[in-house]
Amino acid sequence: MSNEKARSLNQDSYVIGLKQTTKALMKHNVQMVIIAQDVNIHILSKVLSLAFETGVPIDFRPTRQELGSHYGIEVNATVVALLK
Repeated sequence: MSNEKARSLNQDSYVIGLKQTTKALMKHNVQMVIIAQDVNIHILSKVLSLAFETGVPIDFRPTRQELGSHYGIEVNATVVALLK
């Protein structure tokens, strides 16, 4: 996704973090999951399982820092869910 497209998203169109992403996946309200590549995969096992079960595509960013700053937060982000 381009930076322009990400910046055009308002905060109601995505959630950040493991808990919020898991909740959105369980409600079948996610169109894509974006995961930082520098995260231990076992931390994301539930998110990955739910994404695969529901057919939600998964994209990756190189670092947690890059993912956080891409979505306008000043802390690292492990995972972001783009909502339907």
